Amino acid sequence: MDSAPCVFSPSAPPLSGGCRALSLAAESDAPGLTLWLSAPEGEPPAEGWPLLIVLEGEAYFTAAAECARRLARRPQKTRVGPMMVIGVALAPSAERLGAFAFVPRADKGGRTVAPHGPDLLRRLIEDILPLAVRHGADPARAALMGHSMSGQFVLEARTRSAPFARFVAISPSIWWNPAVIKAQPPQTRSDLFLAVGAEEEAPALPGPHLARRMVSNLRDLATANGATLSILAGEDHGSAPFASLPAVLRFVARS
Repeated sequence: MDSAPCVFSPSAPPLSGGCRALSLAAESDAPGLTLWLSAPEGEPPAEGWPLLIVLEGEAYFTAAAECARRLARRPQKTRVGPMMVIGVALAPSAERLGAFAFVPRADKGGRTVAPHGPDLLRRLIEDILPLAVRHGADPARAALMGHSMSGQFVLEARTRSAPFARFVAISPSIWWNPAVIKAQPPQTRSDLFLAVGAEEEAPALPGPHLARRMVSNLRDLATANGATLSILAGEDHGSAPFASLPAVLRFVARS
């Protein structure tokens, strides 16, 4: 190796199939959004591709899109066929808790967070879902995925009969509004997938963390609703969304 300095230059994350990006300006109380779209090569089938919309796309879109593309290479083994993945990221200026909240609650500093979840949900339904359909997605196989506070958003969206065929909530922040458990409608063709890291309620965690009942709340929800629940051994709050991806993609891809 020569003595010349080796310098990395900024680069977008490498996706084997590439992706396209789109920015949507803020609208009323709905935040501005950045969208990333990854779609299979070639023309979509007559009915369209299955669709996974990933909230907090800045954190999870690259992993979800690449995992979907890789697993679709051998669907007979992976049970994941070609699908479209769209990542949705809030504008940097958006207040994250408020953007995903449907009910007000005080944050750690005691400040009441104004809920703008209904405004974001409206954008997903009126802007993003039709956009995905125009690019080849099948609205009858559209899934919405979120983690933590955006996972709670997914549960709230389901209580409001949002027009998604499937809902994926990873480690949802049910402690923000525990009433969302009883508010869940009955299952429709097993349309709800839940996952959480087993370590999210480990006895050694501080009391305030244990009070959030990250695992217990999901057990209660799965028992009441009959939802599919995956408790991921050895995983914590940060790793759960990545560890759950293969199961999530199989859930979205199934007929």
